[in-house]
Amino acid sequence: MSPPLNIVCLSSQPWEDEMWTNKQHIMSRVAEQHRVLYVNFGSMSPLKFLARARQREQRPGVLTPRRLLEPVSYRVREGLEVVEIWSPPWFSSLEPSHPLRVELEFDRRVRALGRWLARRDISDAVFWVYHPGYGGSVAKLPHRAVLYDCVDEYTAFPEFARARGWIRRRERALCRVADVVSCTAPALYEAKRSLAPGRTHLVHNVGDAEHFERATLASTEVPRELSELPRPILTFIGAVSDYKLNLDWLYALATQRPEYTLLVIGPVGVADPGTDVAKLSALPNVKLLGHRSYDSLPGYLKGTDVALIPYRINDYTRAVFPIKFFELMATGKPLVISPLPALEAFWDSVLVAHTAEQFIQQCDAALQEHAAEAQEQRVALARRHSWPARVRQLLDLLEAALAARP
Repeated sequence: MSPPLNIVCLSSQPWEDEMWTNKQHIMSRVAEQHRVLYVNFGSMSPLKFLARARQREQRPGVLTPRRLLEPVSYRVREGLEVVEIWSPPWFSSLEPSHPLRVELEFDRRVRALGRWLARRDISDAVFWVYHPGYGGSVAKLPHRAVLYDCVDEYTAFPEFARARGWIRRRERALCRVADVVSCTAPALYEAKRSLAPGRTHLVHNVGDAEHFERATLASTEVPRELSELPRPILTFIGAVSDYKLNLDWLYALATQRPEYTLLVIGPVGVADPGTDVAKLSALPNVKLLGHRSYDSLPGYLKGTDVALIPYRINDYTRAVFPIKFFELMATGKPLVISPLPALEAFWDSVLVAHTAEQFIQQCDAALQEHAAEAQEQRVALARRHSWPARVRQLLDLLEAALAARP
């Protein structure tokens, strides 16, 4: 085994976000072998930042405004430390490409990180980047390698609708300096490989099979709030955002099958504040539960009859490989999805719908399934595509890149 690396993860999500995505899943496992410094993303008020500096680093004395120039860090577990860098909350009201927002959200963050690493005598960092907004700036800091883990098509995000040119330029700059570019979906791979020739690799998303397989256990309790709901129960879990979730399909299902209970678990409007669920939530057989803890999700899925991934097909979702795919497969429940291109290799294991009418028909068909063999096959498929295998793939690519460097 190679010596432990100093891996600095420039995330696109706060560590404390309870809706874990690739970033937390991967870094929590990378930290089992290497030292991980997870740089949080997002804004934080100066007062909250200073309070955390006192609380987490236990610094005595008065905390002066000068302290705002230094990052705050705290240990999450052995091998994993979270680094926070203050940014004013009001910058999010600016366009993503506005020079002041770019300075506060990315460039200043990199400079502060560089000073902090230098004080810790870390000159051999491996920068593991998730947000293309960082561009090539990370390569200006002392480092051993740069890995860009490309998990989304940022140009298709609603927030970048008027800044697509800017995000493209930043991503090109990041790909130019990256030793490894890993892509979670075939469409991402095709779009990025010309930006990093010979250094771009397809490593698709996986899921936490062990965690979600708890839905198959007799010992897992179904939450009480499900016990009084009429069955069958069909469930979607994830961010309720109009740009990717097909709310029209859910409305059609709920109105045409009033005897079904439609359960929607997840926050509304993430990355798409214009999401309107009023029409859906007004239906008596639709239950929008909002966020539920990660630990509780297997219980909700145990009480579910059919799982759903009814995404829209657009520029964003053509490049999406949902983590929830293998998580839901691990429960053994029948799964109805829209025809997401990244999942095409697995379409024969699920029910695929191309229209709202087909979506309803496939939900009907899923409820007629009683074959234990099909359930076992779904669980077995999920086991073959879990996080340890994906982390090993990424680390192998990184180690090969390090070995090839002078």
